[in-house]
Amino acid sequence: MNTTCLNKPFALIIDDELDTCLLIKLYLNKKGIETYQAHSLRDGLAQAALLSPRWVFLDNNLPDGLGLDNISAFRALLPETQIVMITALGKTRDIALELGANKFIEKPLSYAAIDVVIN
Repeated sequence: MNTTCLNKPFALIIDDELDTCLLIKLYLNKKGIETYQAHSLRDGLAQAALLSPRWVFLDNNLPDGLGLDNISAFRALLPETQIVMITALGKTRDIALELGANKFIEKPLSYAAIDVVIN
């Protein structure tokens, strides 16, 4: 494990939209939270296993599947991590929470919504 991960809270952002990753990254960095990014479920699960982040920001529509279908895999791998589903489909909120997500943020993202997650 990277030793910087032990000294500073960090988040893993799993989204194939680079603009979304950049928005979250820049905001979290201002809050003193280091970020890592993955652009597919496969890469996200691999990074999550290596890093054990405090937060996982998980998009629903990814090139290799749906985030909703993988919440349980992230939850099993990271029982203490806050899993935050991020998607433009607000109607999936209840499903995401039932499947084990801790929080849900509907796109377009807002800084206020991200604050609720990290505080």
